[in-house]
Amino acid sequence: MDAVLAQGFLVGGVYALIALGFILVFKSSGVLNLAHAQTVAILSYLLYQMIAVWGLPSWLAIVVIIPLGAVLGVLIERLAVRPLLGQPFLSVLMMTLMVSFLLEGVRILVWGADSFTLPFTPRQGQGWLGTVLPDWVIPSSALAFVVAMLVFVLLMLLFRYTKVGLSMRVVAADHEVAQSLGIRVKRVFSISWALSGAFAAMCGVLVGMVFTVTPVLGDTVLGKGLPVLLLGGLNSIPGAVVGGLIIGLAELLGSHWFSAMKEVIPWIVMLVILLIRPYGLFGEKRIERI
Repeated sequence: MDAVLAQGFLVGGVYALIALGFILVFKSSGVLNLAHAQTVAILSYLLYQMIAVWGLPSWLAIVVIIPLGAVLGVLIERLAVRPLLGQPFLSVLMMTLMVSFLLEGVRILVWGADSFTLPFTPRQGQGWLGTVLPDWVIPSSALAFVVAMLVFVLLMLLFRYTKVGLSMRVVAADHEVAQSLGIRVKRVFSISWALSGAFAAMCGVLVGMVFTVTPVLGDTVLGKGLPVLLLGGLNSIPGAVVGGLIIGLAELLGSHWFSAMKEVIPWIVMLVILLIRPYGLFGEKRIERI
C-alpha cells in the first residue's frame, strides 16, 4: 500500500504539471486554451522525429523543441486568438477547440497511428536515476514530479515578483483597465502564449516519458489536466499542485481496488468537490449581480 501511495503522489505531480500549462494561459490572458493538450502531443511527436529520424542528440533536440514550442504558441495566438480579442469567453474557447482539432489532424497526417517511446526515458535499474530509486518507483514519474515542483516555484515567482507576471495578471482581469495603466495588452498576450508554447514543449518531453508517445496522448493530457484544473481552481497555481496530488492519489488508490474505474475516478472526485465548491479548492469566488 505504501508503494501505491508513493506512486500516486508522483503521478499526481505529473498531473499538476499538465494543469499548470492550462493555468499559465488562463492566469495571464483569461483564455482557457483547449489546444494545449494537442500542442503537447504534437511537440512530443516532433521531439521523437528529431531524435530517431533526423539523428539529433537527445539533449540538443530538447533544447531545440522548447523555442519551437514558443513559436507555435505565438502562431496560435496571432492567427487564432488575437482576432477574437475582446470577444465573449465562449467564442475564444471554441476557437481553441478548433485549433486543437487542427493540430490533431496535422499529427495524424504526418505520423499516422504510430506509437513511440522517447529514447532518453529513464528506466528502472538503468542510468544514475534508475539505480538510486527504489524498485517500486518509476524513474520517469519521479523526474516529472521534481520538474513540476520546480516549475511551480518559478511560476509563483513570475506572477508575484516580476513586472511581466504582474502585467499578465492585470490583463487577465480586465483588458481596458490594463490599457489605461499603460500595459500593452497585445504584447502581454504574445509573451504569455510564447511561454505557454515553451511550457507545452517541456510537458511534451516529460509527459511523453511517463505515458509514452501514442496517438491518444493529446486526449490523455486533456483527460488528466482538466479534472485537476477544475478541482484546484482555474487561476490557482497552488491549486494545480494540490489538485494534481489529490487526483493522482485517488486514481491509484481507486484502481488498486477497482481497476476498471481508473479513468473515471478523476472525474468523479472533481464532480464531488465542485458540488461543494463550484469555483474549485483555491479558485477565486466571484459573485455577479443579476
